[in-house]
Amino acid sequence: MTKIYFGCNEIPRHWDQYFSQCNAVELDLEELDNPPRTDTLNRWRVESPRGFAFVLHVQTGVTKGLVAAAQAGRGEITDAIKSAWEVTLEQAHALAARALVIQTPPSFTPGKIEHALIEDLASQLGSDFSKPIIWEARGMWETETTRPWATELGLVYAYDPFLAMRDEISFEHGDGAFIINERAGMRREFDRYDIRGFLDGLGSYNRVFVLLRGRFKWAHARHFQEQLADAT
Repeated sequence: MTKIYFGCNEIPRHWDQYFSQCNAVELDLEELDNPPRTDTLNRWRVESPRGFAFVLHVQTGVTKGLVAAAQAGRGEITDAIKSAWEVTLEQAHALAARALVIQTPPSFTPGKIEHALIEDLASQLGSDFSKPIIWEARGMWETETTRPWATELGLVYAYDPFLAMRDEISFEHGDGAFIINERAGMRREFDRYDIRGFLDGLGSYNRVFVLLRGRFKWAHARHFQEQLADAT
């Protein structure tokens, strides 16, 4: 049976209320004015319910380092990237994070150097983290070609499942990661029937991470909670 983690990209003020709504949270600690210390991360882990998933963004030093290396024409991981990765692993250990997220910006375009950097990152640093490493490539990377290549590298490629279904890109197996924000057009919010249709396609996966973002994320979280409860 597929294990589905779903959560929003917002650190809640009241964790107990959040735990009742989602079974995961997407954390970008550097977005906070005062990033939490290790003892705070440990406390979050201890106070979270059993099976709850912390999905942690890597330090921006990793992604900025990738961009800088690409701009310099250097297709290998730098010491600056390695240092930022070590900080990420310390935070992940404190949280017992179930996945990491690498979010490359649009300026990190799909070229020869960029491909070499992702390959080097996966081979050199990926083995340091035994759980899924989710790669979200913003910009010109095409899901249909990038996803299977990322899978070969041992990365979990994150994308919008509704756009993929529109383009008749089928689901895979193993681990999956999906980003749900809002639909194009007049009716922006996904309803429970949309969410039910998405969930029905996930049977081939072992584990799925659904990252809920945007202005409708709490409504989408409610739909996920209701649909998953109905399925049990």
